[in-house]
Amino acid sequence: MFLGLFLLLVFLICMVPMLWMLVSSLKTRRELLTNPWGMPKTLQWGNYVKAWEKADFPMLIRNSVVITGFSVLFMLILASMIAFAVTRYHLASGRAVLAYILVGQTISLGMIIFPVVMLLRKMHLASGHAGLILTYIAGGLPFAVFVMQGFFAGIPHELYESAEIDGANEWILFSKIALPLAKPSIAAVMLFQFMWVWNEFVLAFTVIRDKANRTIIVGLYSVVNGVLATDYVTAFAGTVIVCLPIIAIYLLFQRYLIQGLMTGAVKG
Repeated sequence: MFLGLFLLLVFLICMVPMLWMLVSSLKTRRELLTNPWGMPKTLQWGNYVKAWEKADFPMLIRNSVVITGFSVLFMLILASMIAFAVTRYHLASGRAVLAYILVGQTISLGMIIFPVVMLLRKMHLASGHAGLILTYIAGGLPFAVFVMQGFFAGIPHELYESAEIDGANEWILFSKIALPLAKPSIAAVMLFQFMWVWNEFVLAFTVIRDKANRTIIVGLYSVVNGVLATDYVTAFAGTVIVCLPIIAIYLLFQRYLIQGLMTGAVKG
């Protein structure tokens, strides 16, 4: 009984702000100011059209899809290879590499953001997508390797030995045995990293100067603090648009989330 009430309270704490934002995005400005907790008399779908046009969402979505897609893809490729190598070969050097990578989990973004930005500018990578993608890959590797190596460590080595007897090389062991068995952990990492990169603001705001290359979260912030500074209903509509891809990805991969994290944690 107590546990059920506690979970209901947590659910309400998480959902009430989201529902209020959704309802507010369908109001007029007068309704929002005079009756912020009430329901709209007429659904104002035009707020979404206005937000879409003012923020130039087609450009922002295209930029975010490119940056998030390449960042998560290469992050998964590198992390899976590193995790496989560390768990496959029980070498002291492998453990040292793993420890070195996991140290990245302890470093705050605020401590390194200015050196990273200066380095990207010296390399002439601060105006486009490439610099931000490389930064996200490096920043997401520690978490991705941590989760995947825990899962790979639970794969019986007898499977590898049986495949080796049949003539399988290391690439086949990795691609045909390890990766298919690690699908839950890969899906969990992909979901977490997608949400992080899609919603990340500080690096995207600091690194990219060109307005044409802005991510969706930076573009929304610029609009809310510019032309739409007092148009809160349109700002709420833009925020809902930003959240929709995250909700869709989560609904698609939620069944892998707990399974991948719990299995990796137990087996690690």
